[in-house]
Amino acid sequence: MGTINLEDIQPGMILEEAVEDRSGRILLGAGEEVTERHIRIFKMWGVTEAAVKNVGEEDVSAKTAASVDPVLLRETQNTLRESFRHTDMGHAFNKEFLRLLSLRMAAREGRR
Repeated sequence: MGTINLEDIQPGMILEEAVEDRSGRILLGAGEEVTERHIRIFKMWGVTEAAVKNVGEEDVSAKTAASVDPVLLRETQNTLRESFRHTDMGHAFNKEFLRLLSLRMAAREGRR
């Protein structure tokens, strides 16, 4: 099980836990299959992530990394490093945050 960003949820995935809106109303129950319509509804109600069976953030990151142009990823990392220049990059959290942010930004830029 893994909680993943709404951008990474694909039709056909099965929910591990119910998806709720901000007020706690269930939009789609646990064990249900996600469709395009559900994803649109989640976006309308401000859902940002969901727990999906057999998919984790690591799986999504690995898939994203494999699909991103390495040159674009390197350029994105270099650009972000400038923004992070006063950050302790020896700290594991900061290092991982920069890696994930670089992947997400490069993937988004590659889709344009």
